[in-house]
Amino acid sequence: MHLRQLYQTPGKTVVTAHRGFSGRYPENTLLAFTRAVELGADIVEFDVRESADGELVVIHDATVDRTTNGSGPVASHTAAELKALNATYWTGTHDSGHQTAKPVGDATIPTLEEALVTLSGNVGLNIQVYTDTPEALKDIITLYRDHGLGDSAFLMLRSFAEAERVRSVCPDVAVCVGEERANLERHLAFGVDVLQPTKACLSDSYIRRIKETRTPANVFYANSPEDMKLLIDRGVPGIMTDVPDVLMNTINPPLPAQTSSVSAGRSGPASA
Repeated sequence: MHLRQLYQTPGKTVVTAHRGFSGRYPENTLLAFTRAVELGADIVEFDVRESADGELVVIHDATVDRTTNGSGPVASHTAAELKALNATYWTGTHDSGHQTAKPVGDATIPTLEEALVTLSGNVGLNIQVYTDTPEALKDIITLYRDHGLGDSAFLMLRSFAEAERVRSVCPDVAVCVGEERANLERHLAFGVDVLQPTKACLSDSYIRRIKETRTPANVFYANSPEDMKLLIDRGVPGIMTDVPDVLMNTINPPLPAQTSSVSAGRSGPASA
């Protein structure tokens, strides 16, 4: 899958499953990733952090408290300790879900390697990077290369400085930057491969400029049909959502069920 070609498909709204199919399955787990692929999402987004012993793991928060039966910072736990946790203590979307008293499944925190084995070659990847060390960035780049992600994935980095460090090591890694999202011209001048604006950024001129430059862009985020339809009608290239099934049905509404031409209660012999 070539991401740039995907965004240039006429009339297409690119669907990104935020933390996998996280509105229905535990976020950032292999189950949520697999279900997003099975549904037909174009891209799966997930988050990468570093364990105490330098392993790259997939979890959004800086602590394990919200989504697991553990407590404390991710960075204070070894990879083995993180793998021993149950990662199904949050249900629903990231903005309106809730923590559960008991686990809703048995999924664990994946490593980045496990996520890439599950997803590479099956779907586009939006890899949100939350690491604090140059060594971790180099390890991510190595995995990016080893899994042949050049055309099908990009790294979402927190700052232009981080993006510059990535490019200095490997210029062919596609990058997106979270800093100054409303300053579109800075992103274009830097030469980002993908934009990820929030809804608040989307003035008419912003959307017009995206279209003029044909820059791939995913809007963060829309979880209601009303928000989705508004963004689709404005012609944004892509939308990130916790409920990709709802977005896909909003983009292409299912046909109404056909009713029989014969009334259900009618009886008696048919006329010639």
